[in-house]
Amino acid sequence: MRNKWIQDVGLLLGMLLLLANGTLAAQEEQEVVTKNYKFNDGIYFSFSDFQQNRPVLRWEEIQGNLFSNPEAFTIKAEILKQKSTGSAPENLIDSIWGLTIGGIPYIKIEKKKEEPLTLFSGMRVRGQLCYFTYEIREEKDIVFSAFNPVTARPFRSSVEKRNLKIKKEKILLLKTGEVMDYNFENMAICLQDDPTLLRALQQVEDYELEEKMFKCLLIYNDRHVIKTTASNPK
Repeated sequence: MRNKWIQDVGLLLGMLLLLANGTLAAQEEQEVVTKNYKFNDGIYFSFSDFQQNRPVLRWEEIQGNLFSNPEAFTIKAEILKQKSTGSAPENLIDSIWGLTIGGIPYIKIEKKKEEPLTLFSGMRVRGQLCYFTYEIREEKDIVFSAFNPVTARPFRSSVEKRNLKIKKEKILLLKTGEVMDYNFENMAICLQDDPTLLRALQQVEDYELEEKMFKCLLIYNDRHVIKTTASNPK
């Protein structure tokens, strides 16, 4: 009888613990991701980690080297390792999805093998549609022409390769993790569930498209809020 009583008490305590954990999980505080929302600092190994605002490693657990360019809103890294007292730790760069410093998230940009540093681009806008931009070097064919000074017509042309800086603009959908080029066509897709805003975008003249398209992105984020796990107090 005594053993049965102990078993019953143990079962009851177990059920209470399960209920308590479930209640805590259900009550986990959520915060709206505003355009300047501060995420938890640290290393994210997947989009899901970032989406839930849960870095796998904090900066106090990391050793390595980072090179910041505040003007370009980018960070470059060569080595990031987890501090360890055992054998030599491996470089985590290839496994990292992104990182956050000072509350600002930086998403990793895939690099060419010959490049020594890995580029991380800072998210200038956070929300349903996260916006970021960066520059890369690409080899382009450039046409050079010689002109006849009398007719002003080209009489000889040549094509030469030049290594040029190319600006990339991207949007990340915080709901799914999909990354898209930031352009009119993709913005129109993103605004499908907001007909009024979509109609306003479609009526914009070409000369004001850049400015108005960005305003549409900000308005959309204000109208269609998304939440994440509350950041830890600093």
